[in-house]
Amino acid sequence: MPTARFGLAVVTGKHGIIYAIGGSSGLSGPIVPAVEAYDQKTGSWSALAPMPTPRRYLMAATDRQGRVYAIGGALSGVFRSLVERYDPATDTWSAMSPLPVARCCGAATTGLDGRIYVIGGFANGNVQLSDVEAYDPETDTWSSLAPLPAPRAGKLSAVTAPDGRIYAMGGINGVTTVATVDAYDPCADTWTPVASMPTPRRFLDAVRGRGGIIYALGGTVGSVGFPGTQELTTVEAYDPSADTWTAVAGLSTPRGALAAAVGRAGTIFAIGGFDGSSVLSSVEAFTPGHPDVGDGDSDDSDDSDVPSLRCEDSRAQVQ
Repeated sequence: MPTARFGLAVVTGKHGIIYAIGGSSGLSGPIVPAVEAYDQKTGSWSALAPMPTPRRYLMAATDRQGRVYAIGGALSGVFRSLVERYDPATDTWSAMSPLPVARCCGAATTGLDGRIYVIGGFANGNVQLSDVEAYDPETDTWSSLAPLPAPRAGKLSAVTAPDGRIYAMGGINGVTTVATVDAYDPCADTWTPVASMPTPRRFLDAVRGRGGIIYALGGTVGSVGFPGTQELTTVEAYDPSADTWTAVAGLSTPRGALAAAVGRAGTIFAIGGFDGSSVLSSVEAFTPGHPDVGDGDSDDSDDSDVPSLRCEDSRAQVQ
């Protein structure tokens, strides 16, 4: 990646393009507005229009049109509510409706209903949030949903599973780094605890790979805050159908406050972060050996076949 940084956000857009957004190039700054795109076909990075507002520990997600949303984050010691949308077709940014609650260090994921879910994080004053908000890109509006069972911050991660449930994992509660995983049912608007990660951690990232397997990568443990006492190489895989976790090949470099994405052929990318001594520009890739394919997970398509979610009698129907 051209710009070394941690506390960035990463999403995979149309045609498998990976967008790396914001972050900080040093532990005490500067916070950068840089947006860089990785083309998996050419193996090259390119600079795009920067965010209007530089931020670190922001959240990011995409909509069905492939537009990228940079949500919340921290700048100059203040947590932000602003939402800025990037349109790859025009290489331009636009201001959208702000978050109801300013926050950093939460999680975001795009649901199968097309809404963007923002989960937990820190509010100003370092208040740990259980709040969950959903953004509708069609109407540019936010709505409040059932909160997490307990507040969580410290850059927990969230992933949408093939059945439409949303999994929120890791982070910090009080002064405790947690392994907690809760599953959200968007049709019933309820949270349910599921199997915890084997390794408690915060400032991790997670992605959904082929076969619907969820991979939790890296993170930080030890003393409260970032960096912690130790940045991790740990990668663990969760099978939602079995509610079980398995250790898989670890990262070659410890990474806290990294970002991760899934690309073509189910390859998982770990991008940037902090290794305990240096801010990283390096990227490493891992292709899991899971046999199941064909569930619509990130590949070189136009995304026209992205599944959608319909709720009937509080039950999810994936189409």
